[in-house]
Amino acid sequence: MLLALCLFAQGLFVQGLFVQAAAAQSLRGALDWLPPGSLNLEELTRRPQEIQTGGRQQSFFAEYGRLAFRSPDVLGGNARKAGLSCHACHPNGDANRHFFIPGLSDRPGHIDVTHALWSAKGDDGRANPLQIPSLRGVKDKPRLGFDRRLGSLREFTRNVIVLEFDGAEPDPLLLDALVAYQQTLAGEQAPEQPLHFEDDLGDFVRALGVLRLPLAEENAPLTERIATMLRSQVGFMHERFEATAPQQILESWSQDLRGIAALAEAGRWPEARDKLGALQRQARQPPAALAAAAPHSLYDPEKLRAWLSKPVR
Repeated sequence: MLLALCLFAQGLFVQGLFVQAAAAQSLRGALDWLPPGSLNLEELTRRPQEIQTGGRQQSFFAEYGRLAFRSPDVLGGNARKAGLSCHACHPNGDANRHFFIPGLSDRPGHIDVTHALWSAKGDDGRANPLQIPSLRGVKDKPRLGFDRRLGSLREFTRNVIVLEFDGAEPDPLLLDALVAYQQTLAGEQAPEQPLHFEDDLGDFVRALGVLRLPLAEENAPLTERIATMLRSQVGFMHERFEATAPQQILESWSQDLRGIAALAEAGRWPEARDKLGALQRQARQPPAALAAAAPHSLYDPEKLRAWLSKPVR
């Protein structure tokens, strides 16, 4: 139940532009779907360093898996409604030692994943929160899960999606990608670091590259799915800003991703590839309003602390 301990991204919709955000546990998604007290400052403002074998030079499969690992598009049931993604409980492949949901956790870093909230099929009728494990070095582990019954990382990942979190049967490409990403996670420990807007922006810029292959191969369904996951990352950044100018920039990026998927669906491949190139250039050198607004947004720990202290909205 390693991948099973992934929690929560985002359930945010803004003018119909966004699906759920995925980079880490969301703010508004948690307020909508989790018990009060489920958000805490530490897990929202700090993140372990990611260490991948091979560094940033990864295959398409690993990069697609990395994006899917951060997306709520993979699971089902209440997990999907709440915007659950793997990255929040396993930030950068490590364990989230601050994660806590009242009623499902007995201490920080523990969660009951065999609970009816996630799946009626997986409910064991007992309160048994277990420690969230790290996924670092998972490719070298001979047996997987708390019961150590599964030896195949692919089988294990599929069971988590379908049985534990009531998700649809994953297509082979998605499953291969999730496995490929997990196999890149190096075994060494890494310190936690403060989370900044630039980190999420850098993740988005990197993930945009995943769209190049389906556009080159003229695969419309895969283009649409990846664009949806990327719009999730934009949504997560969007929810941290309260000023209009940065929100409008991010909304335009989400519209561009939707436009790329629409062009692909229409078979207008050169235009779709050109639109991706333009969006990549914008994201690499974003308007100054984004960086200027970040210190005054909910990326700032003190502003986030004040936001968290407000009455339930």
